[in-house]
Amino acid sequence: MAGQEAAIGALGILILAGVFSRAFLKMTGVSDVFILMLLGVAAGALLPGSAVEGMQGFMLPLGAVALLMIMLEEGMLIPFENMRRHVHKAFLFGAVSFLLSAVLGFSVSYFIAGIPLPISLLIGAMFASVAPELLSGILSSIGTSESVKGIGGIEAVFSEALSVILSLAIISAIMVQAAFPLSDLPFQLAFVFLFSLALGGIFAAAWKAAFSKVEHENMHLLVIGLAAVLYALAGAAGANGVISVFAFAFLLGNTSHASIAEVRRFQSEIGFFLRTIFFVYLGALLFHSPKPAEVALLALAISLLLALARLLSGKVARALDSSAKEDRLLEAFSGRGMACAVIAVIAAGEISSAGGALPIDLPLLALFVIFFTNAISAVFMLGKRGKRIGAPRSGGKGGIGEVLKGGLYGT
Repeated sequence: MAGQEAAIGALGILILAGVFSRAFLKMTGVSDVFILMLLGVAAGALLPGSAVEGMQGFMLPLGAVALLMIMLEEGMLIPFENMRRHVHKAFLFGAVSFLLSAVLGFSVSYFIAGIPLPISLLIGAMFASVAPELLSGILSSIGTSESVKGIGGIEAVFSEALSVILSLAIISAIMVQAAFPLSDLPFQLAFVFLFSLALGGIFAAAWKAAFSKVEHENMHLLVIGLAAVLYALAGAAGANGVISVFAFAFLLGNTSHASIAEVRRFQSEIGFFLRTIFFVYLGALLFHSPKPAEVALLALAISLLLALARLLSGKVARALDSSAKEDRLLEAFSGRGMACAVIAVIAAGEISSAGGALPIDLPLLALFVIFFTNAISAVFMLGKRGKRIGAPRSGGKGGIGEVLKGGLYGT
């Protein structure tokens, strides 16, 4: 019983830490990403190595749940009208940013750090997108125009979805020791993509036709249950569960059903809880991982290149489209977040459970990259505000606390 009580007490402390870190963020302007990671570092310094290793047993299945919830949440947060109006600019800026980030992340890992090709490709893919949950909170809090928020939201969500899909494909290839240069790879990807979209559409149609008639207080659980079944079914049928769930969530998020707003709020609470767990866990790894200084140096190099890629992407987008002035604000943000933390944990767990050995501690690398990219973004965003780019609305909040705060709803 003593062990069970301790576990329950630890869970309570973790939840309260997440809540108070968000409150502290609002009062002081210190990002909750930093607070949660530092809490994890403190916990890791006090806990024995065996306790931290024991966490790995439940972090892998929790990572799969987190991926499901990330795709479900992000898909429901893209209004079709915003996508119709801003998709061309979002695609232009997002495509350049994604490609530059992936190439630079891969290059520094493979050519400079000497990490093997498959793992370097994974590093490039997992850090290729900024964190939508952080970007949207910043854009909302500093009072940017609806156009900027629309472009930023679409760009970040779709880029992160692509980052997750590519990362999972690379992990699967590593597990089966597949060769990467496959001549029919584009056709395979196209088939999987279309098949996955079709499954997501079928489940959304079924929900609209039958399941939406159930009681509203059960709707959030029904949506999660359907998404989980869809995720498993898509994987068993040869499709991609991430794409299917994303399509399912997008179609649900654009329906007029009265309970959708409640589903979104419920998703936000779950996402907040999962973020708290993963960031604290990453922080706890610092004192229990080999060669942290070397990993930190590599992470710093990657983070600086990711910030550079973001800046160059804005310039390229404006060169191709002179009306893309919104990119001047979006290019200042390069923070990575929840998705790359989850991918790092899943990759480490899957490869280790299969008897493989990683040349670098991926969760620790994710810890440092998330920390550095958010710190760099904070400096850049403050510089942009100093130049009055994206000035706050009349009556809006403009302090540093509002600039740095995260959360999909700007809370």
